[in-house]
Amino acid sequence: MKQAKIVIAYNNIEPNSAELSLQQTLDLPLCHLQEAPQFNAHFILYYEDSALSLQSTAKIAPGPLSVDFTQLQRRASDALFKQNLLKAAGVGKGKRPTILDATAGLGTDSFLFTIAGCFVMALEQNPIVFALLSDGIERYVQLGKTQADALSALEIRHENFLQPDIQIEQVQVVYLDPMFPAKSNSAQAKKGMTYLQDVVGKNANGEALFAEAEAIAIERIVVKRAKNSPFISDREPNLSFKGSSSRFDVYLLN
Repeated sequence: MKQAKIVIAYNNIEPNSAELSLQQTLDLPLCHLQEAPQFNAHFILYYEDSALSLQSTAKIAPGPLSVDFTQLQRRASDALFKQNLLKAAGVGKGKRPTILDATAGLGTDSFLFTIAGCFVMALEQNPIVFALLSDGIERYVQLGKTQADALSALEIRHENFLQPDIQIEQVQVVYLDPMFPAKSNSAQAKKGMTYLQDVVGKNANGEALFAEAEAIAIERIVVKRAKNSPFISDREPNLSFKGSSSRFDVYLLN
């Protein structure tokens, strides 16, 4: 897939320090918002109400995408431990496994694992997605001590799980969410998946991800799939937790 063209835009007379820092980190063109059409970009990355947002320039497109963990608080408090995500990872009474989220994306599942009390290392290889994720975490922890403490056990790294020289210690659970069928009925989730498909492309490395996970996981590998998608590998899962639109395949390792 051809890489999407993205520019960073500012709306004041001059770019501020955050916008300049983002430009230096991502090495993308930086321009005034009114000048953005001259770049024929597919997406604009910009700050709105202190949140880093990604907006498609297509004539018909969803609104801006940003990471807002406050919207997940209700889900986190609403029978969290009864959710298939947590069941599949073996999180329950007295059980808080260490988890590697090898394909973190916008961080929804890493957030829920962490709120449940697990130590989570989350990897995201795409620099645009990682910038959105980092911004969302930073804004969340700045809300107060409660929020900062809640995410103190979440570590995010801008790394590719499949890079040959990656340094990762073994963990109890490796969690994989290969892209990309939309797995939620919510408009925000569908918008997120649509944007990520365009920015990142579809992940065709499912079998490679699974093979690497087998070398890292101690107890289990959990794979998130669309409800009717094929298994990620030739091996059938030991367990599957099915929801209305998605399922979690569990591969036990001992």
